[in-house]
This record gives sequence, structure tokens and C-alpha cells, in this order.
Amino acid sequence: MYRKFLLTQGGRAAGATSVNPFEARTMLLAGIPFIPQLFLEYQQEELQNRNALVTSGLMVTNEAIQAEFAKGGKTIDLPFFGDLTGDSEILDDTAGLTAATLAGDVQTGVRNMRGRAWKASDLAGELAGSDPMQAIARRTGQYWVRDMQSVLINVIKGLFATGGPLASSHAVGGTSTQLSSGVMVDAIAKLGDAGNELTGVLMHSRVYYALMKVDLIVPASSTSQLDTRLSAQRLELGTYLGRPVFVDDTLPVDAGAGTGGADVLHTYFFGPGAFAYANAPAKSPLETDRDSLKGIDYLINRTHYLVHPNGISWVGNAAGNSPSNAELATGTNWSKVFTDDRNIRITQLRCYI
Repeated sequence: MYRKFLLTQGGRAAGATSVNPFEARTMLLAGIPFIPQLFLEYQQEELQNRNALVTSGLMVTNEAIQAEFAKGGKTIDLPFFGDLTGDSEILDDTAGLTAATLAGDVQTGVRNMRGRAWKASDLAGELAGSDPMQAIARRTGQYWVRDMQSVLINVIKGLFATGGPLASSHAVGGTSTQLSSGVMVDAIAKLGDAGNELTGVLMHSRVYYALMKVDLIVPASSTSQLDTRLSAQRLELGTYLGRPVFVDDTLPVDAGAGTGGADVLHTYFFGPGAFAYANAPAKSPLETDRDSLKGIDYLINRTHYLVHPNGISWVGNAAGNSPSNAELATGTNWSKVFTDDRNIRITQLRCYI
């Protein structure tokens, strides 16, 4: 027999397969009582405080973004206004000013609907602790941080892929470009006079250590001006030209594509708010299952979140309810909306070492 179960204060609701876990005050995992709402609060705290990509400013959220996301739907409309343009007019007592139109448009984001199930045996260490619920919430929260990071990197892949909206306007380098301080600056210069808006850099560890060898990285321990929240994150490992450096070995690598068969590594400069971020629990965000015959308990966790590049719209048609990582990484699934490239605050460098 394989069945779901919940625990209310009055006892177990046997075979309660259709009951929303939040209708019950507690649930069980391997005999340990869980309070779903409290568990999700612990998990949300982990998502906010341990996500270096959020604390770095690369991904930002606000009440308007959260409100749009909370409306539901597979896609999310994010309205924006264009810059004020045109020359000023000479004041004249006999003629009034000509009112200009404030142009606006909408960019479309896509909802990522994800879930994961774990066996209780996978969480045995946390279940044996003094506060198993908080320990497991911390561990699953860290999992979702990594998952969100993976989604972000696949979105970035799509933006710069063949046919992607930023493949030419925001990218430098290629298979014959060797890493140097000059080509790093070239990547910043893609935004012209807005290059100073690129306030962080995301790179592979091989790029990081190559730059460190020639003293172009200022270690985090030497940068007292860094926000303490950033210095607490594993990803942040110093500064380059005053910009916090974030290191991630899941960034794209074009194996053997460079001169002499060298690997081509991808580096990204980004500005604050380059990506919009929102999250919300799924309809049934937390459940426990038990396979009685096998004696296996399961924890099931579902979530919805938005990782959206500002200035770009999702134009793809996902095969499922939500796009896969491969679909997010497909260039033709994205389209540029902002007309001024300087307002899209991410650039790419492809080079070999």
C-alpha cells in the first residue's frame, strides 16, 4: 500500500490523499511532527539570507513585482516606462508647451514551477538533530537557492545563445580571444557611458584564479568596504575593478573551442536589478508521503519563482506547464524589449586562458 498521510491534533487522517496539508496543523515525517507554515517560514528565511545572487543586487524584487507574480498564470506582465526624450522648449508667454507622450510597454516573464521529493533517509542527519524541522528547512532552502541559481544561469545562456537577444549587442570575445585585463574592460565598455552601472562580475573559478595570479583580484578579506552580507556568501570571493566577484563553476564552458584546443570560458558583468525576482508557494507547497509496505517516508516540496532579465520578454512556448532549463537556455525563446541597450545591465565575455 502506498498512501499520503497527514496528522491533525486529533490524530492521523488515514488515506487523506486529497487533503491540503495546510488544512492540518501538523504533519509527520518519519515520526517527527512538522508545522507546515513554520517550516516554510524557515525555508523562506534561508532563501533570502543565503542567496548571494539576491544579496548581490543581481536579482531584485519589490511589491509591484510580487503583486504581479501573485496573480498566477504561466506568464507575468511587467510594465515599464521608457526614458523621457526630446529637447526642452523655450518658454513663451504667447505659446504653450507641447506635451510629449510618456511611452510605455510590457515585458513578459515566465513562471518557473518546480518541485522535489526526498526520502526521509536522505535527511537522516537533520532528523536526528535537536530541531529537525528547522534543520531540514535550512537544507531544503539551500537546495532551492542552488536550483534558482541554475535557472538563472540557463536564462543567461539563452540571452547570449545563437539567436538570443544579447548575442551581439552585449557580448565580446570568442574562440580566439585570450583572457586579459583589456578584454575584461571591453566587456564593461559594451554599455558605453553606462559601464559604471555594471557593479558585479560572475566568473568561472578558472578565470578567477588566472586573474588572481596577476594580482587583478582584491581578496574579500582585504576589502573592508564590502557589505558584510556579501562577504558571508561562499560565492563572493573579492573584487575586480571595485566590483564584487561571484564564482560559479556551472557557468558555460565551450570545451576545446578556443585557440590550440583551449576551453572557452564565459564571464558576465552585471548591474543592480539586471534580473527581477519573485517567489511564491505552490498550491500544495509541502506534503509528506509514506510507502507503508517499504517503510519509506517522503518529503515533497513545491515552489514557484520568477527569474526574469529586465528589458527582455519570454516569447517561447514551453512543452510542459513551465519551461525546462534547456528551453530557458534557447536563444529564440527570448526577445529584446528595451530600445536602449544601456538599460539592459548584463554583458558577456567569452575567452580562453
